[in-house]
Parts: sequence; C-alpha cells; structure tokens
Amino acid sequence: MVAEVAAAETVRVAVEALADRPERAFSYLLPPELGTPEPGSLLLVPYGRRLALGYLLPGTPEPEPGIELRSVEAVISAPMLTPDLLALAEEIAAYYCAPLGGTIAAMLPPGLESRLERRWAAPDRTLLPDSLRGVMSGSGEVSDGGLKRSLGKRWSAEADRLRRSGALVASWSLRPPELQARRVRTLRRLPDADAPARAAPLQRAILEALGAEARTLPDLAEEIGVEPASMLGAARRLVARGAAEMEWRVVERDPRAHRPTEVLRDYLLADEQQAALDRLEGLAAGGELLLDGVAAAGKTDVYLAALAQVLEEGGTAIVLVPEVSLVTQLADRLASLVGDQLAVLHSGLSAGERHDTWWRILRGEARVVVGTRMAAFAPLSDLRLIVVDEAHDGAYKADRTPRYDARWVARRRAALTRARVLMGTATPDVVTVSRVRGGLVERARLVERRVGRTPSVEVVDLRAELAEGNRSIFSRALTDALSALKQGSEQAILLMNRRGAATFVLCRDCGESLRCPDCDLPFVFHLSGGQLRCHHCGRTASPPEKCPHCGSSRIRYFGAGTQRVEAELRTRFPHLRVSRLDSDALAARRGFEAIYDDFREGRVDVLVGTQLAAKGLDLPSVTLAAVIAADVTLNLPDYLAPERTFQLLAQVAGRAGRGEQPGRVLIQTYAAGHYAIRAAARLDVDGFADEELPRRRLLGYPPSSVLARLLVADPDRSRAEARGREAAAAVAGPGVEVHGPLPAYVPRRAGRWRFQVVIRAQDEGTRAASLERVPPGVAIDVDPESLL
Repeated sequence: MVAEVAAAETVRVAVEALADRPERAFSYLLPPELGTPEPGSLLLVPYGRRLALGYLLPGTPEPEPGIELRSVEAVISAPMLTPDLLALAEEIAAYYCAPLGGTIAAMLPPGLESRLERRWAAPDRTLLPDSLRGVMSGSGEVSDGGLKRSLGKRWSAEADRLRRSGALVASWSLRPPELQARRVRTLRRLPDADAPARAAPLQRAILEALGAEARTLPDLAEEIGVEPASMLGAARRLVARGAAEMEWRVVERDPRAHRPTEVLRDYLLADEQQAALDRLEGLAAGGELLLDGVAAAGKTDVYLAALAQVLEEGGTAIVLVPEVSLVTQLADRLASLVGDQLAVLHSGLSAGERHDTWWRILRGEARVVVGTRMAAFAPLSDLRLIVVDEAHDGAYKADRTPRYDARWVARRRAALTRARVLMGTATPDVVTVSRVRGGLVERARLVERRVGRTPSVEVVDLRAELAEGNRSIFSRALTDALSALKQGSEQAILLMNRRGAATFVLCRDCGESLRCPDCDLPFVFHLSGGQLRCHHCGRTASPPEKCPHCGSSRIRYFGAGTQRVEAELRTRFPHLRVSRLDSDALAARRGFEAIYDDFREGRVDVLVGTQLAAKGLDLPSVTLAAVIAADVTLNLPDYLAPERTFQLLAQVAGRAGRGEQPGRVLIQTYAAGHYAIRAAARLDVDGFADEELPRRRLLGYPPSSVLARLLVADPDRSRAEARGREAAAAVAGPGVEVHGPLPAYVPRRAGRWRFQVVIRAQDEGTRAASLERVPPGVAIDVDPESLL
C-alpha cells in the first residue's frame, strides 16, 4: 500500500529511541522533494540533537497542537518489512509495553544504523571553496571522510554552512553489510595449457581436475584431497606459467552450504496423521491447531505434508523451533522437500549470514523459513502456515526488550495474514490445554508411535539408594544398564540439568560458599581450565587454596553437573565413548552440529547433556535414557516448577525406543511420589493437567489470571528497593494484586541489585491499564515465562 502523503502533510514514524510512551510513534513532516515512500521505508529523522533511524508507518498521525514538527532528513531505502509485519510490530509494542522503534529493529538484520552513509554533491561548483573544487572534480560526489580531509577539524560545521547556502547537497544510503562480502578465489584452465613437469604433482592434479568452467580453490582442494592452504601457491604458479587464470568470486553466505543433502522420504501418512492434516486444512483463517503427539508419533511427517500442500498452492511458511540446537535436524528434513527455497534464521548465524538470508527471503527466493523465535519475523509474502515445534518450550519467550513470546507472535501474525498455526508438542503446557478445553484451540492427537515402541519407565527412589549405602550419582539400576550397553548398536542419553563439575564450593570449617562478587551467587566449578565460573554474569576465578573468609584449607566441592557426570562415566565405564551437550560445549561455532553428527553416526555411545539433549533428537539407536537428578527443576521456587519437571522428564523419555530395539527410561529422584514425577512416568499429559489446573486456580496463577513482572536494578541496594516500592505503589489499583518489591531470585547481577514486583490481574485489559502507570526506567515483562 502506498502512503498518500501530500506536501507538508505529517507522517507517522517509529524511531529507535526511548519515548515517554514506549509504544508511541512520532510525527514528522515529509518534504515534497523526498517523494512518496511506502510504509516500511527506512528514514533518517532528527531526534534530539542527533539524526536517528526511523521507520515509516501507515496511517495519519493524531494532531499534536502547539508542537512544531520537524522534517524528515532523508529516505534511506525502500520498504524492508511487509505490511503485516508493520501491523504486528504495533501490536507487540502495545501488548508487551516495548518501544515501537526497538520492536521494528528486532525484526530487521542487525547493524542498520552503523551502515548509514552520507555523500555530498555540488550543484554549482563555483560556489565551493578552493579546497573542495579539486575533490569534487572527479565523480562529482564526496563522502564525509573526503570532506573531513579537505576542510579540517571543523569540517562538520563548514559542511552544514555550505549545505544551507546551497553549495552542497547531502544524500543518504545504506552501505553493504558491515562484514565484507565473502570472496573466494577461482581458477580456470586456459586453452592449450601444457601439463606441468612431473616434479609438480599438485599442479598436474589441479589441471586434471579443472574443466572449462572456473572452480573455487576450496572445491578443488576437496576433490583432490589436499589441504586448502596448500592450493594457493600451486595455483599462482599455474597462473605465472600461463596455464590458468585466477579471479575472485563473491559468494552469498549460506549457513546450510556445508550440510549434506537428504533424500526426500517416500511415506504414507497413517490414519491419525491424515486426520490431523485434514483438521488443519479445516481450520478457519487465522485458526490454531494443537498437534498433541506422543514421542515418535510422526509429528514431523505431518509438518512436511502440510508444507508440501502450502508450496503446491503457491504459499509460504515458517517453521519455528525453540533452540538453535534443533534447527539442524529439522532443516535437514525440510531441505529434502524444499531444496534451495529453504532459509535458516537464528542467533547462531554470523551477521553476514543473517543479512544475506534476510534479503533472500525479502526477494522471494525462499518460501520456507526455519529457525528460532526471530524467524517469526521473516519477511515472507503470502504466508499460509506457521508451524511451532516443541510448542511447550519456554525458550520461545525473549528475555530482552522487546520481551515477546514467539507463540503469541505466531498467533497474531496468522490472524493478520489469514494463515494457520500448527502447534506441535508431546507435552503441551497446561495453559494451552485449558485453551483447548475452552474451545479456543482445536486439538488433534497422535497416540501411536510410527517407529519403535513405548519405552519402559522406571522411577528410582534415591532415598532407598542412600539407605543401602549407595552415594554415587549413578543408581544401581543405571549402573547395570550402562554396563549392559552394547557398543556400536546401542546408545544412551543421560540428562543432568546443571552445567559444570560441582554446583557449589564450600569451606567445611566456616560453612561459607565461594560466591561471585558481582552477583552474590555461588560459583560453579568447571573441569575445563580448572576454573570457577558464575553462570549469570560469566565472571571466572581460580579455585583458592584457602578459604577467603577464614583461611582454612578444608575446601570441598559439592553437587554434580554435566562435566562431573561425563568425568565419572569415563572413569567407571572406560569402554564407552562419551560426549557432552550443554551450552559450554556449544560455545564453538556449529558446536551442536559436530556433536549431533558424531552421535547420529555412532561415534559416541553416551551423550551427557542438559535439557538441550532432551529436545527433539530422533535417533533410533538410543535404547537408554536416564535423568540423573529429577529434583533439580522440581525444587525451584517457581509456580511453573512442576510443569517444567513433567515436560522435561516426558521429553527425555521420548528419546528412547525409537528403533527396533526396546527402550528403557530411568528417572532418579528423591520425590518419587510427586504428581509431576508420577504423571511423567505414565507419559500422561491430561492426567498431569487434571492435577495442575486446580492447583493453579487455588493459587491464582495462569490460566486463572494474567501476570506481569517489573524489575528494577541499581548499584545501590537501598535505592533499588526504593524504586521497587515506587513501582509497586504506581501500579496498584482495583482488580490488581501487587506482590513486592522482593529481591529477585538472582538478587545481584553484574554489580547491580535487583528487585522485582509481580502484578496479577484477572484480565489483560486490567493489567494493561495498570502497566501504563509504570515509572520510567523499570523493565516490564508481560506474561513472564518464569518468576525466578
């Protein structure tokens, strides 16, 4: 839609800056010489004493009497967002109390403002000072840097004077990405090239591999079987002899270029899968279907069938996953269906990869986008379907402004585009179950496994293990199961939802634990590097030989993390090949892909991991899945702790028994009688919801209410608490319960004291009215995923 903007008419602009009302847009005048840009165009506007990046919004702004409007400085680029994304941004800003400009910026490739470039032209060179005439005599334009070199230190003021006098005219644009385009050397064999002497075997091999078309040196190195670093010298010698020609080629960064191509599987949907697909097709525009399927029931096959229909009809689709680690496996399956029309978007990509991928999508070269929550903003046209895999997962909620939930975004974007939403999970959250029971969401169930069989689940009571003298982190049942594991044909996944080797370090004389001085939280000991590390701010320290509080040398390491489990496995079961999957192990680029490929191809027998190992892995050789300590999540001080525990245990159970061999699941816990543990052992989603929903109603938690969390942080503890009291008093009102301010679960982080206020209301309207009164400088988290 073209914005109908007449001369001197005001336009609505979202500016990436703070405002008194975070969701508000600003009014500017659009000079007639700038034309009639479309909504979504990037603008440069004066904001305070600087120029800021703005985004043109559709519609006419409300009149602001008594305010002298400023003019748009320049139109930087054509629209970079589709109309539905512009409307969605305004909804997100209003619902999540987020700055509108920042919300739009989160939808775009990073670093746009840093790529602004200004160039100067001279309509009449006779008006220029002598120092500039020579500079402008070439191309007729000069950059800011050229002006600075010619005019000296006060170049900015002098350039502004020349602009006002008409001697100079400024134009703005976006530079290419801040990362230079990726270039590779290519080599082409020249006609009638003589073969090199026998003393140059590498040159001979290169010429034999070369045809008439130019090929990249890395491709040649892979074909010949040599290191790429050895190619350049030989290639240069061929060029010097006149046997070949070497050039540079610009290549688009493709995050999937290194992945092998899977063959599209030929499969038929089972009756319940087909029924789910029919249910999806029968949804009204903007409708939502919960695909509730047990592990290995074939939810991905339903996704693929739905995507195939969308592509056949000429539409586009988005597939969301909660973690970067899940992208690889699902993208491999999707690529077999979509081919080059698949795009991947997630935070693990480099800035250049994200830029190139984003523009591919905008140009219409990709029709299916798979990725984490940022992929919900992919600028696709004719969107028909949004798939949300592992829809129960809390990772869909952003922890930085704008603090949106990608599941909410998917529902709203579907409503705006008349697309359908397919939410797939084996363990739906109780709020979604409540929405299903209330008739707001359709439900299709997959109760039969397509591969393997339902594993046997055994709850191991660690209290009984202790009573019988077993103080190991491995119960007797788990020890026996690991000992019986057949190397090469059977694999195991062990879940320990803590990183590190020891969860805290304690002095046995004075009882003080070693804590991070910035966050006041216990350090965690890591075997790699032998360091203490804070998992909240990243601070590291060397383990002391003596207690810093009392000077005692009696320092002991308590608790267990993934590193300790890995170390004990290697010691007690030296015949097993062990690997670890946690956020520490994923620090390397494409770290998950390397671990996943090793495990899938049988080079690893036992995978030790945090919850990353419990999500979505589809590996038929896994016959054993075990939870080392189910109580880690169960005992967190959060109303969602039982649900998180149930989901995690049920997801781990779903990793075993996906092949021909039977699967076994062991859950080690000190709370064997807890309803979340019992329901997980039965893999009973509705049974858990039947016990959890009455508890939520009794305590007043969602879905019986809606929540918001306010967070203040300050280097001074007293000031932080005072600001928390001010925020609590401001939001209080009829129909709103206010709890706090209380110290946050992490009371001190990066040197700042943190206090939180929790707001509970019966409906969204009452909560929204309350949040309008939040004082400036207080972080707002609407529908918080956790109260920790």
